[in-house]
Amino acid sequence: MVLPLCPIGPKQESVYDFWRMVWQENCFSIVMITKLVEIGRVKCCKYWPDDSEMYGDIKITLLKLDTLSEYTVRTFALERMGYSAKHEVRQFHFTSWPEHGVPYHATGLLAFIRRVKASTPPDAGPVVVHCSVGAGRTGCYIVLDVMLDMAECEGVVDIYNCVKTLCSRRINMIQTEVNGLAYSTFQGGKIK
Repeated sequence: MVLPLCPIGPKQESVYDFWRMVWQENCFSIVMITKLVEIGRVKCCKYWPDDSEMYGDIKITLLKLDTLSEYTVRTFALERMGYSAKHEVRQFHFTSWPEHGVPYHATGLLAFIRRVKASTPPDAGPVVVHCSVGAGRTGCYIVLDVMLDMAECEGVVDIYNCVKTLCSRRINMIQTEVNGLAYSTFQGGKIK
């Protein structure tokens, strides 16, 4: 399993670095679990174009936009000056998860996670997962993703050890309310 990259939501001054990371690591999927503005505060800048734009030496072109009730999928072509290859990237933007809260329905989040998994080629680089600070919602997403794999492969889940491992790698990766979401999502067979 390729471990995900978990940056903070890009700020205006780090947009080029973000896209350079996506290019360098051969990432195909970006999971964004924050709105640009929440409760009147900017959480992440709009780091993608509506059409085509240059970020440093990387040209990003929007190819396709799919807007659904709980999330949006954007497909981009990345071209880097001096390189002949083009790189396709999909951004999966989940918009039904408020900061300091949980999604209204776990089934929508699980369907979203499954769509990301199904859309990501097996030979792609790591998935980029970010919220506003790269912890909390990001950590919970990763736990749910791992638990879905575990449930499908082994028929059981071990949320405690997954959370423990994540928190040993990054402090505050899981916060109280999202930790409870992971437990309640897998309680009573809701993973089907």
